[in-house]
Amino acid sequence: MQFLKIRVVMAITFLLFCWNGWAQDKIEREVEIHRNIKLIAMAPASDIPEDIATQYRNFLPILEEVLKENTTDQTDACFLTVRVSAGVKEIGSAKVKRPFARISAYRRNSRQEFISTLILYSYLTSGPINKEETLQFLEKQILGPAQCK
Repeated sequence: MQFLKIRVVMAITFLLFCWNGWAQDKIEREVEIHRNIKLIAMAPASDIPEDIATQYRNFLPILEEVLKENTTDQTDACFLTVRVSAGVKEIGSAKVKRPFARISAYRRNSRQEFISTLILYSYLTSGPINKEETLQFLEKQILGPAQCK
């Protein structure tokens, strides 16, 4: 009888942990940049501090604008999906917490996925990252390698 109670408690605990894990991958919004380019912005996880989540949300319009300005419409065979999610990284020996965006991109009918991490803090301006730095990152890490052939 006691085994049954322990199994029931373990099953309920397992379901709660699974439910919590499923809730973390919520889509904040989907944006059609061009006819063949889609941006999926994931909502920040509940364990991310609010100030870092705010910096991530402030970065999303910059990313969207850079993608709109530097990509063009192409055929459906070159359909590109860009997914961005928030995170926190401790930098240096002082363990300073910096926000980062994990950006992944993949083409339709392709086996390759391009994944990279962008720290949302600019060491040049000692503030949030700007459009030029975002463009340099995207061209080098995502748009260049994922270019349609």
